[in-house]
Amino acid sequence: MDGLKLIEQRPAPAEYAELRRLMGWGEIDDETARASVDAAVFSVCLRAGDRLIGLARVVGDGVLYFYISDVIVLPELRRGGHGASLMKSVISYLARAAKPGAIITVVPLKGREQFYGRFGFRPCPNELFGAGLFLPDPRQ
Repeated sequence: MDGLKLIEQRPAPAEYAELRRLMGWGEIDDETARASVDAAVFSVCLRAGDRLIGLARVVGDGVLYFYISDVIVLPELRRGGHGASLMKSVISYLARAAKPGAIITVVPLKGREQFYGRFGFRPCPNELFGAGLFLPDPRQ
């Protein structure tokens, strides 16, 4: 797909809700979509023209605690490296924002653990975090 743009910006709440719906993640109302979009400390959108076709979001306090809450690419565009482009943008943000000792987590959809492993995430080593993944240092 030509003309793709990766832009560090929040999506509009309506397009966020629509992207989630297209992924099969259910319907959310406008208020929920707005609150969720506004709660992110970092968002990056993948656009084809003005259309949102992919998104990554990070929530947390922006210094010590980060949770990668969404890495979404429209199903028909998967396997094109778009998810990796979104994650590279997320990792760049984390390298700038995370202070030493920060906890960076993701709870991937079943079967997607290896995708995050490509970016340095590892299975958690203790019972504190359960089966989630963490990124020890985004600068490495």
